[in-house]
Amino acid sequence: MGWSDLPADLVGAIAGRLATELADLARFRSVCRPWRSGSAAHAARLRVPRLLIPMMSYDTSTERLVWSLADDRLRDAPLPEAPGGHSFVFASHHGWILTVVAGDGGFKASLVYHFTGVSEQLPRLPSSFGGDGGGRLTFDSLSWDWSPQGVVVSPGKGAFFCRPGDGSWRSVGCSSAAVTSVTACDGALYLFDRKTRSATVVDAGTLAVAAVIEAPALEIPRWQRDEIEANLVVCPHELILLVLSKLHHPWCSGWPSFCKTFRADADPGAVTGGRSPSWSEVAGIGDRAVFVDNLRAFCVEANDHNGLRRNCVYEASSYHAIDDDFDYSFDRYGRMYSVAVLDFANHTTESLTFGSLVKLWSPGDGQCSSWLMPSYRNLH
Repeated sequence: MGWSDLPADLVGAIAGRLATELADLARFRSVCRPWRSGSAAHAARLRVPRLLIPMMSYDTSTERLVWSLADDRLRDAPLPEAPGGHSFVFASHHGWILTVVAGDGGFKASLVYHFTGVSEQLPRLPSSFGGDGGGRLTFDSLSWDWSPQGVVVSPGKGAFFCRPGDGSWRSVGCSSAAVTSVTACDGALYLFDRKTRSATVVDAGTLAVAAVIEAPALEIPRWQRDEIEANLVVCPHELILLVLSKLHHPWCSGWPSFCKTFRADADPGAVTGGRSPSWSEVAGIGDRAVFVDNLRAFCVEANDHNGLRRNCVYEASSYHAIDDDFDYSFDRYGRMYSVAVLDFANHTTESLTFGSLVKLWSPGDGQCSSWLMPSYRNLH
């Protein structure tokens, strides 16, 4: 009997003991097909979104951390240093992290795959990024995504696109249109505005506006209109629109008073051909979980292996806080991080801010957290 002839249950047990990190698991699964199939269940358990937490201030840059939803573990996120500038990091649902270093020479941008350390340099971002008029650089409105066609980044209005090997950024969409999230899918770029709940669809090949997807008609109580939060989930051949009341506090235990979910078929050829899909209201999202942060929303299959809750929304947020117990002489200002789960089945909201996550504190203004989803195709 050779190593490739080991029983599948034994292979799974070995993988569970030896391959506890994604890079180790990728090497384990590349040995042979029986090892790959025998470790499938263990691979599913590890393929759960993690939360990238930028522990930094404007005065000093410290370590970045990754919080594991599965086991409440904190891991270091080794990323390039930012000598002579401030580094900002933005995670994604495909495992890549966009890093932006703001210095005297402008905004250096690069892609880093956290789980292996592989990086790729991007052209400097246009000068329209960052800046608050007070001499301090901020990127609170930045959104981005990556696809085989290239990288698209938005500073909050309009967007810019860079193809692999290209040395410059090209403007896409309407430069004056508000953009709060960017998603690349099936050759199209979806530029979404949470306020108007509409999406501008750009053809990734021609960079021309292909369609504008308007929001479904909603009757929102007047007193709640400023408290509504919308998120667009772009899946192959499907769009999901979540319209919810904002979670005001991470310890919120009541279901938001306004909650609507809409679904639309989105054939890529039809959308890029200018035909806008039609929305229909649905009761939930089925055997899936949606992960939401300040950058975007994306779907993950929920199953018995990865432990994710079906028909739920995992929302990561952060808030400014004052630590008046830090020192008797002065208060410490910073940012804390939280995760809440909204369950469509029983209309409840549960805070997952416990253990390691509740102890984290980012001094100064800090930066918002974002979900980081492992992808095995980038590990081989």
